[in-house]
Amino acid sequence: MTPQKFWLVWLDATPTTKHRHPTYETARGEADRIAMMPENKGRKVYVLEALDWRCNDGMPKVEL
Repeated sequence: MTPQKFWLVWLDATPTTKHRHPTYETARGEADRIAMMPENKGRKVYVLEALDWRCNDGMPKVEL
């Protein structure tokens, strides 16, 4: 299986984010939607890009 890049949207000061967006554009749209919600006025919404991963089983760094 080929590693695939993905993006996450994170609302500052919240504990987790779970949904993997397959493109920057879909993540950016979701970030815009969340930022426009009245309850999030003034809060930062980040679009985060996964660059690589590690696993504690002796595997080398895998770049996405």
